[in-house]
Amino acid sequence: MADIEAIPGSSPRTIPYQKPKGLMHPGENRDPQTPHPESEEGDDRFLVRNRRQVRGLLRALIDQRSLVSAHIGGRDQSFPSAVLEVDEDDDWMLLDASPNEASNRAATAASHLLCFAQLEKVRIRFRLDNIERIEHEGHVAFRAAIPTAIYYLQRREHYRLETPITDSPTCVIGFEPDEDGVPTRAPLKLRVIDISGGGLAVALPAGSPLLEVGAVYARCELLLPDQAAVPVALAVCSQNRQTLPNGMEMYRVGTRFEHLPRGADEAIQRYIFRVDRQRNARKSGVF
Repeated sequence: MADIEAIPGSSPRTIPYQKPKGLMHPGENRDPQTPHPESEEGDDRFLVRNRRQVRGLLRALIDQRSLVSAHIGGRDQSFPSAVLEVDEDDDWMLLDASPNEASNRAATAASHLLCFAQLEKVRIRFRLDNIERIEHEGHVAFRAAIPTAIYYLQRREHYRLETPITDSPTCVIGFEPDEDGVPTRAPLKLRVIDISGGGLAVALPAGSPLLEVGAVYARCELLLPDQAAVPVALAVCSQNRQTLPNGMEMYRVGTRFEHLPRGADEAIQRYIFRVDRQRNARKSGVF
């Protein structure tokens, strides 16, 4: 994690709040997009556990007045926020509350907040548990323990998740109509076999007409489990024939997101986060 070491460290201190750049109005949703190529590396590569580095990243969020998107219970409901203070002596931090009181009540009742931010276009993700509502300088804020780890997704990389068969997204690839408005091919509904913030791969059954490598398919939909369909444009990067352990053949079609609507990237990251947590829990024997 050489890039993390470049984050300046400092002695324990409480950092004053500055208004974050680009703070949104009440009810507005915005999620900064950062297009990256994909990476084959495992998720642990991006997990920062070093105590000094974690605090350095949180301090940098304050210093750069970075916008934080806080998702209540890790769900779609979110509010714009910012890190207000980091108290390294007592290991707690303050997060700005929502301008919407209903969101504040929901956040207080939730088991956790899943927070997304960016530092110089590098995505950061961390989880805050057992948050406490307090008054801070005349305004509502949330107090929580400093997270023990932060995901720091490198600028040129995306963590790619191999999806579980029983809980995998699907992708509907649509085709452009002809001059009479009739689609040239019936839409393909394919299982997503891996996914990242930069793109996805689908399984194309052997015998199906192949897609065109280099082509952009603008009429696609990504269906994440328990979420509404997300319209996406996909550029086909690769198409390779593979033989499965059961002897069946398929084509693995690798694609890159050419366009994601606002909020789609965070929805993908939440799905990845959830599947990862479930897998880690099974490995540790929690369930």
